[in-house]
Amino acid sequence: MIKDIVIVGGGAAGWLTAGLIAARYRDNGQSPITVTLVESPNIPTIGVGEGTWPTMVGTLKRLGISEIEFIQKCNATLKQASKFQRWITGAADDHYYHPFTPPQGFEQLNLVETWQKDTSGHSFAHAASLQAHLCDQKRAPKQISTPEYSTVENHGYHLDAAKFTTMLTKHCTNKLGVRHILADVATVNAKERGDIASVSTKQAGDVMGDLFVDCTGSAALLIDKHYKVPFISKRDVLFIDRALAAQVPYPSEDAPIESATLSTAQSAGWVWDIGLQTRRGIGHVFSSAHTNRDAAARELEAYIAGVVPGYKGQDFREIRFDPGFREKFWVNNCVAVGMSAGFLEPLEASALVMIELAANMLSLHMPPHRDGMDTVSKRYNELFTFRWNRIIDFLKLHYVLSKRTDSEFWLDNRAAASIPNSLQEQLDLWRYQAPSNNGFLSPYDLFPAASYQYILYGMGFRTAPNHLTETRKAEQIAADALAQVADRVRNVPGKLPTNRDYIIAVQGMDTESELDLARTASSTVVPVADQEIGTLAQSYPLFFLTHPETGTLQCIALTGLARDEQLLASPTAKASAAPEASRIGATLQSQGLLEPVSLDILLDNGQPMKIKGLQVINRSALSSAPKAIQAALQKKGLQGAIVGLLNSLKQVETLIRKKNQLLDDVA
Repeated sequence: MIKDIVIVGGGAAGWLTAGLIAARYRDNGQSPITVTLVESPNIPTIGVGEGTWPTMVGTLKRLGISEIEFIQKCNATLKQASKFQRWITGAADDHYYHPFTPPQGFEQLNLVETWQKDTSGHSFAHAASLQAHLCDQKRAPKQISTPEYSTVENHGYHLDAAKFTTMLTKHCTNKLGVRHILADVATVNAKERGDIASVSTKQAGDVMGDLFVDCTGSAALLIDKHYKVPFISKRDVLFIDRALAAQVPYPSEDAPIESATLSTAQSAGWVWDIGLQTRRGIGHVFSSAHTNRDAAARELEAYIAGVVPGYKGQDFREIRFDPGFREKFWVNNCVAVGMSAGFLEPLEASALVMIELAANMLSLHMPPHRDGMDTVSKRYNELFTFRWNRIIDFLKLHYVLSKRTDSEFWLDNRAAASIPNSLQEQLDLWRYQAPSNNGFLSPYDLFPAASYQYILYGMGFRTAPNHLTETRKAEQIAADALAQVADRVRNVPGKLPTNRDYIIAVQGMDTESELDLARTASSTVVPVADQEIGTLAQSYPLFFLTHPETGTLQCIALTGLARDEQLLASPTAKASAAPEASRIGATLQSQGLLEPVSLDILLDNGQPMKIKGLQVINRSALSSAPKAIQAALQKKGLQGAIVGLLNSLKQVETLIRKKNQLLDDVA
């Protein structure tokens, strides 16, 4: 039986994997498995500032993390696109977008042919999508009042990797029941069939498990050091293997925040520029075969000086990597996730999404028994080998289409020997047939046809007219879609805040919905007369509450989970309409049998909620009360009411279920 999952290594890879698996199998606090994460207390997180895909929105929701709290605690901003500058010719005005939202009407039609006939001069992204215009204006993809996770245009995030890991650590351990062990792994212990039985740590002894996930980064303690799985280098296709990273302040506190990751081409690589709330993460990735560290540093310094005038340089942090991936990712009872599985380069932010995909596949296809693991691992390896190769094709596409001739780096990237056959075949096809949503690409492709369209036609690629698809009806539908984009461009941006204004508003929001019923009246509270306790206890959770205006102790039925929200119908029995002091409550209070309580609730959408100001019967005090007190309660005939009050608290789960159903309906 597969019961104990051990994640070796922390960081984003470890904690996302642990969290997604734990969230998948955690049901009302119970789980058929245990998830343990073992990480060294001596190895710092590599992250320097990350960009995500829109998939991270769903990941946060599955983990139960509030989007608002995530933005507040991770220095995060909303990302809508990648903006490529100087990739085509190297000119100062050379740029295009790869937005997250597909072209208008993408599910039903292909806008490429109609756009190619347009003489207005609009780029493909600007003609086919509102999002490019929002990026130009540095606007948010949602209004301040838009609910968490919802959006007007698709969005991902820019985030501080170290803060994100800290948040994941706390959330997974406190909310999802992940066991956290800070210890250095000394040895890996094998058992029959070559499986890993346990890892021995220096500080915490042996950690046993049924399935082990290697999230130890480039060290690859399990997949490489133990299983010796070969690494397949792709440096002959993707030349970039070095990075210099820096953290740069904004020129002022109210400086605009970009809606896109900026990728600006250099002589032998490119500079990333990620706008967080309080700073920018800027770095230069380059090919060590085409330049050296000093030259790359000078280009990075020149870029920073151009975006933050007067800023003095700093010592850049160097990161080295070999672009490629493992020959296998799942061997025996060990799965490699994150950099231990592979890493290419940060272009198009594929690193985090590959972690999300791996963790989700693990959670969805977790074999219940070791006997089924080999079949699952075979399919897993086939799928992820396919995915890694397709990412390589997509990243290489950016370089192959460049027309730059100013350095050997750009010329070598267009050399036939460096272009995978799979990519060249696609390019040959796309000269006569534009990529579209026609099922040609595999559903397991990371990048949809829409992404290929944005890159191809953003970089000036041309597809010949296709007489099979150029019909009057198709042209009219496409023209209508382009007109819809133009209409949205006229009407939508003015209704959306700038990124900076959105972040300021979010920073002022409460991360936890808190209602103190002792100080605030709410329609979710229905007063209950003493004689009605037995009847209403069967349908509602009952509490005692000191009325915020009169100061009297009342018995109340809780019918909702937010201010002025009733999830359940009003009590069918005749409840007290006016505040009425509860004699039962007063009696229990006089005997010291009441205690304050707050409801701490985590809803399915990740929103934490706290309801304060309530009082309930203290079960321990009641059971240990002197016989004289118990006799007095019995003489007053309160035993039935007490049983009803205690049993009524089970109805809190009904309220939570109703609330989650309501959230699902809205979503």
